[in-house]
Amino acid sequence: MRRYVSEQRGMLLVEVITGMTIIVILVSGIALMMPTAVKAWQLGRSQAEIQQTARLAIERITQHVRYASNVSLADADDTLVIKDGNDWDIKFTVSPKTKALCISVNGSAEDPLTGNGIGGAEGTIIVVENPDNKKRFDVQEVAMLDKDGKLLYIKLVTVMLTVRDKQTGTAYTMQAAALAFNTSRR
Repeated sequence: MRRYVSEQRGMLLVEVITGMTIIVILVSGIALMMPTAVKAWQLGRSQAEIQQTARLAIERITQHVRYASNVSLADADDTLVIKDGNDWDIKFTVSPKTKALCISVNGSAEDPLTGNGIGGAEGTIIVVENPDNKKRFDVQEVAMLDKDGKLLYIKLVTVMLTVRDKQTGTAYTMQAAALAFNTSRR
């Protein structure tokens, strides 16, 4: 005697086609979102990189300014010149060739602080003009009284940098100010 089993052991063709259709729709949706996700990731990475670049450059400049014995501007206010406590001449300027913010100590070759150019070539991260053509460096003399009531003249240095990623077009502007603590009495 044969037994008839009432339970199905396989899938119907309609079920297979329906399952495959759902899988194709899901995979297509994921594939359509991938380019957008990759662009968002690249943009986020670019923003983080240029913000870090600007922050490190400004931090380095303000550190030198704080301990400077003299601060001035040169080259139509495009170069910040600092004489530090060791009598070293430190210059910060943007290289016209690499478009990177560079530092030069005692007349040495310019070393880039920003950018990622190799061998003197322009990189993908460059320093560009500030919004509204504001100056990168500004030096003002501020009169203050010390604790003994003597008049001090302190240099206030303002630095504004705009850094741009050429690949994504993302730009970031950062501004900071620092006082030169090695002051002069008049």
